[in-house]
Amino acid sequence: MRYCKLTIGLLFSFAANLSALELVTPSEESAIEQINQEYDINSLLISSNNKLGRYNKNEFEYRALGLEIENSKNNYQKSLNVLSEKVVAKDNVEQFFKDLEALVLKIDALEKDYENKGLELKEEHKSILNDGQKLKDTRIKRSTELAALKQKVVGRLTSELADPKSVKNVSLSGTAVCTKFQSINECLNENESQIIKNAKQSDDFLNERSVLLSYKIVDASQNLDGELSYRAAISFKPSYNSKIESILNEKFGLKSAVLTLKSNVKVDWYIDGNKVGSGKEITHEVSLGRHGILASYNSIGQSTIEMIESNGEFFYTFSEKTKKNQANKAVSTQNKLAKTNYPNVSLTEPHSQTNKPVIKLKPSDTPASKKEKGYLYYIGLEPKDELQETF
Repeated sequence: MRYCKLTIGLLFSFAANLSALELVTPSEESAIEQINQEYDINSLLISSNNKLGRYNKNEFEYRALGLEIENSKNNYQKSLNVLSEKVVAKDNVEQFFKDLEALVLKIDALEKDYENKGLELKEEHKSILNDGQKLKDTRIKRSTELAALKQKVVGRLTSELADPKSVKNVSLSGTAVCTKFQSINECLNENESQIIKNAKQSDDFLNERSVLLSYKIVDASQNLDGELSYRAAISFKPSYNSKIESILNEKFGLKSAVLTLKSNVKVDWYIDGNKVGSGKEITHEVSLGRHGILASYNSIGQSTIEMIESNGEFFYTFSEKTKKNQANKAVSTQNKLAKTNYPNVSLTEPHSQTNKPVIKLKPSDTPASKKEKGYLYYIGLEPKDELQETF
């Protein structure tokens, strides 16, 4: 049965033997700033966003131009449909042919413009993809260098904390609400474990597994309501822990990590169920935390669940026996297919269309082909044989 309740009051701490210890030194702070400046992505982001805005505007105009060409061709066809009636009726035929000629020239000009804009869009699309790759590469390089610098900081901290002389002294002030019938010593004894726990929580170099070296109540007083005020001096053996890891990740901006995935054969790589690449070695950026990694070689897969806290390298090996079995299986499958009556069976995968812009560069007939057909095209008649084309 508990006779009192502890409430956390004002907490503060200091380290006597660790007064020189710093999570990040001024020189390390300077190195972080230098890396961030060297791999600044703000200018790349602004440029990429501007290009994307222009691309969207030009693509809209391009599609509108295509509709205008289609409408003009429809009008041209309608004019051809009434051409014979106009000629027979002699209904302002001369003006009709002038309008028809103007429409043909307009279509020709529109199609040239359409083709040029399509080529420009392809180049813009390629440039946007290149910018995206530059952004990805810059992020990876920055993360890689920051992670390497962080590891040096971790190495320094680990070495300093491993020193047998390193001690973390904590001065803790707080209050405990006791019953009116408890003495000061009874109340303090009952809350000793909670006081020590609060002391561990008050400092980044301490956690629940930190070794207690000494514990002393320096001062304590109790009022008539039973509220106890105390001040404790407690010493611990400090250690590198998850709190420090989290602070450093925030300090270095390492909210993600770069994974290097390797295999002795060319495999398909999946992270959290999504394909991220193929080959014997790839790099991929992921958020910090737990991730599932799968290496798939034909129908054989190797997978692990990894807790990602920093940049890492993972290797997945497929045995020679597995490689031979898969090769034999592939040959057997091809032989079976060859014996069946399916002449159009293809074992190759279709090409991915992911990185291709969804645009059509030009209508089916080019302006040049129309010029070759000359006047016959103009009046709406197609040449039927070589003799007609000659004239």
